[in-house]
Amino acid sequence: MAADSDQPQGRACISILDSGSSAKEEPFKPSATAARPGSTVRAHVDASDKCVVLLAALTKDGKLANGWRPQFSEVAAEFEEVQLPKDPVTWEWSGTKAPFDLFVLFLPPSSKEVEEARKLVAAMQAPKVDERLLAMQVNKLRELIGRITSEKEKVNQAPITEPELGGVFRGGADATFPWRQFAQSIDFADDRPGVLILSSEGAAKDSPAP
Repeated sequence: MAADSDQPQGRACISILDSGSSAKEEPFKPSATAARPGSTVRAHVDASDKCVVLLAALTKDGKLANGWRPQFSEVAAEFEEVQLPKDPVTWEWSGTKAPFDLFVLFLPPSSKEVEEARKLVAAMQAPKVDERLLAMQVNKLRELIGRITSEKEKVNQAPITEPELGGVFRGGADATFPWRQFAQSIDFADDRPGVLILSSEGAAKDSPAP
């Protein structure tokens, strides 16, 4: 099982939000969701215990999927929701241009990777950055995720399965997308990160090599 009630848990739901007055939001299924002008992808995240979350989407050849900049955030205990990416960053969805994996990594605050991830993600947020520098940063990000996910005995890892019956939710002024109905859980611990992977091909297959 991906989650054990005796262990700290992180939860995540990846959704797609349409622009305009309808503000339709539903679980994101990259293998089946066609391009939608103006639509954006977002992650709803929470956790039972305080942790940090690293969110990144990488193509199979180690580039940023769709140009999406990675995200890093502290997550409070008691399942307090965090939405990513944070303003002003948006993840625009224009359809799958190349196969990719979207990683949601729950790291305990004591993890040795936390500070490296924090600094790296912060450096990658500049809207205008030299392409060569960005490529170097992406390589470092891929290596960081690869180090975490390749230590199979030290990580709890599971694929995010696409819901067979996707719920479409039309937002309103006071409405809230019931993302927890579609969220998946993963355990994490001080010495054991939790990793959820959403693959654009419908099933997570390979982690980036360290």
